Amino acid sequence: MSQASTSTIKNWTGRILSGLAIAFLLFDGVTKFFMDKLPPEALEAGAALQWPVEKMPLVGTLLLVSLLLYVIPRTSIVGAVLLTGYLGGAIASHVRVGNPLFSHTLVPVYFAVLIWLGLYLRDPRVRAMIAEKK
Repeated sequence: MSQASTSTIKNWTGRILSGLAIAFLLFDGVTKFFMDKLPPEALEAGAALQWPVEKMPLVGTLLLVSLLLYVIPRTSIVGAVLLTGYLGGAIASHVRVGNPLFSHTLVPVYFAVLIWLGLYLRDPRVRAMIAEKK
């Protein structure tokens, strides 16, 4: 396999992984503005984290701004850092209320891995930062 085709495969794999994370986080961010229109099951799941409903638009705004920075190639690294912080807060919320580890608490970790792996595969700047210097 040639260098160019390997690079193309990495790039597209990175875009797909990033796209999966973006789609989920975009949905999550937008729903925070429509808490009054969500089904009761979704409201109960949100209430279990003990976040006040009136704070959700602020949380959604922070998520969407971070996501926008991640989507823009020039600011994608800053966006990934901010999203990692956001997801760290989600982990803390799940730990605080005692949610199960693999099905709830670690889900933000899974998305952080998608975010960074996708960025690593599609952005040579990230690969250069991580590459071993000889």
